[in-house]
Amino acid sequence: MAKKKHTHTHIEHHHDGSHTMHRHFKHEDGSESKESSAHHTLDDLHDGIQEHMGTPNPGEAEADAGAHGVPQEQAAAAGLPAPAAAAAPGV
Repeated sequence: MAKKKHTHTHIEHHHDGSHTMHRHFKHEDGSESKESSAHHTLDDLHDGIQEHMGTPNPGEAEADAGAHGVPQEQAAAAGLPAPAAAAAPGV
């Protein structure tokens, strides 16, 4: 598949508070394409924008993988992924 360059984003805001994000791309061969994603809330939309166009903050990728240091019972209540399993001694 040819490389593609993100050219612009269009966001539709719906009456029910949801949003549709359309990301437009131009390919090396001159063709264009669009990818769309649905987001239920404005917070979900912001997360989608960050995921598709942003760069992770220091430690964010590790935290998303469960290396956030929050105990499992508190992580689940906060909507965080389960903490990464600690390596066994000598492994």
